[in-house]
Amino acid sequence: MRSRIVWPALLAALVVALLALPAAASAGDKNKPADTVFKNGYVYTVNPGARVAQAVAVKDGTIKFVGPDAGVKAFIGPGTKVIDLGGRMMLPSFTDSHTHSGFTGTLLFSVQLYGLTSVSEYTAEVAAFAALNPTFPAIKGSGWSNTVVPGIGPLASDLDLVVDDRPVSIMSEDGHSYWVNTKALQLAGITSSTPDPVGGKIERLPDGTPSGTLRETAADLVNSKLADYTVEQYKQGILYYQENVAGPLGITSVFDPLLKVGSNTIAAYEELAQAGLLTMRVRGALSLTPKDDLSTWLTAAKAERAKHTTPLFRTPAVKVFADGVVEGHTAYLDEPYADALEYAGDADYRGTPLWTPAAMAAAFTALDKAGFQIHIHAIGDAATTEVLDALAAARKTNGAHDWRPGITHLQLVDPADYKRFAKLGVTAVPDPYWFEKDDYYTYLQLPYLGLPRADEEYPMKSFFDNGVLVASASDFPVTIPPNPLFGIGAGVTRWAPFGLVWEYPAWPDPLGMLWPEEAVTVDQMIRSFTVNGAKADFLEKTTGSIQVGKSADLIALDQNLFEIAPDEIFNASVLFTMFQGRTLFDAGAF
Repeated sequence: MRSRIVWPALLAALVVALLALPAAASAGDKNKPADTVFKNGYVYTVNPGARVAQAVAVKDGTIKFVGPDAGVKAFIGPGTKVIDLGGRMMLPSFTDSHTHSGFTGTLLFSVQLYGLTSVSEYTAEVAAFAALNPTFPAIKGSGWSNTVVPGIGPLASDLDLVVDDRPVSIMSEDGHSYWVNTKALQLAGITSSTPDPVGGKIERLPDGTPSGTLRETAADLVNSKLADYTVEQYKQGILYYQENVAGPLGITSVFDPLLKVGSNTIAAYEELAQAGLLTMRVRGALSLTPKDDLSTWLTAAKAERAKHTTPLFRTPAVKVFADGVVEGHTAYLDEPYADALEYAGDADYRGTPLWTPAAMAAAFTALDKAGFQIHIHAIGDAATTEVLDALAAARKTNGAHDWRPGITHLQLVDPADYKRFAKLGVTAVPDPYWFEKDDYYTYLQLPYLGLPRADEEYPMKSFFDNGVLVASASDFPVTIPPNPLFGIGAGVTRWAPFGLVWEYPAWPDPLGMLWPEEAVTVDQMIRSFTVNGAKADFLEKTTGSIQVGKSADLIALDQNLFEIAPDEIFNASVLFTMFQGRTLFDAGAF
């Protein structure tokens, strides 16, 4: 067990003082009994004015009182449900600021390779799935790992051994590469003479033959030929996510960042919203690529945005990829890859940006002018700098206003850029689950990046220190399970316990911390999953903190995160989740 943090006596005294401060409530409210009252708790409000309370009263889905137990008695009537928290911690429910919740439908109706550790295990699973689904015109799936098959990735010939009569297309666990069989390559017309598409790479054998791994936009050559999942399948997936993922993990708001205009995924969200079946707030981003005609796409995107006006589902944002990922050698770096000569035959290979600077600046300017929020994937330090340059150009043209663009993942960042985030009003959206020396670090990041870059990945504290709004995310299903308590633990410790997500056969030293100087506090991590996430989505007046007048989006934990050792945060769990005053999850503890 790692040593516990010793909290200063001053903090304890402050907590006692704040417990005595009641929240304001109107006389009219006091004459109306609440639907639900929580009492005898450690209510961490994430409200700077009164951080800690004991009790909360909820009426008609709204918080009516926050304060001491004595003050909440006025809200208890004959029909009030009173829940004694027994001293347990209550928080605002969590926001996942970058999660592919709409993708869950594809997980339910395809082959899943997550957690398997060899090509033979992969192909056995594909063979079994294909045998169970003989009428499927194509086999799709996800979950293979670049750590199992580094370099040029898995081979089409291996898939051909188990499925050679129909196309197979399986996404990697990071979402940036696809493993396809020969039938899929033939369907797409990919041969030795097919050039790499802009922003993509067709991995090849030494003789130039396509190997079976397609990086980034190269996968579109195959996937554009395959039928999408149905609206009903996507609806089943979203409902599954709500009931089995979001509710038990305390998540009631998500930012789904990769929705295509006119897609079945969007239709599924809208139908659920209209039917009153959404139990979370969904803010979606429409996907824009460099090959889209900006004017035509923008017209379609505006029309799509206008269709979604319910409080729980809207598409106010646009998602743009600035680069790829380190494990695919597609992240755009300031300095060459450590294995550049071996991989690319060019000692100066730094990856390739997906946009020219001029095209990105023009796109951001047009999107901002049209009132879209901009959300950008950037992994490499050069990519992040390019994004900030383009955002600065848009702001210069359109003028300063409350726009709240976000940059997500942020694996490598030039220290000179931290202050630019704050200056431009850009939200940092990191994935704290990845703050560890895992198999990716050992088998991919060390050989591809070399030291010291591999040891200086995923900054967090530097963003907070420079006044940047930080909203945390899981990138589910890249992270399974997307448990915010795991993210909070990793953000505080820069470490994760053995087998936190998957058990790998050669896990590195579990005590190895990744860039420990970038560790942040429990309070900062909680804020990144609550009020900061709400603010990133322009929802801070509705949710994100426990305050009178806000939506009753609340969770109760089995442990107080401030009173346990940092490494014990990983063992904490959600006991109760409420959204708009409605109980979504109840572990039966109260």
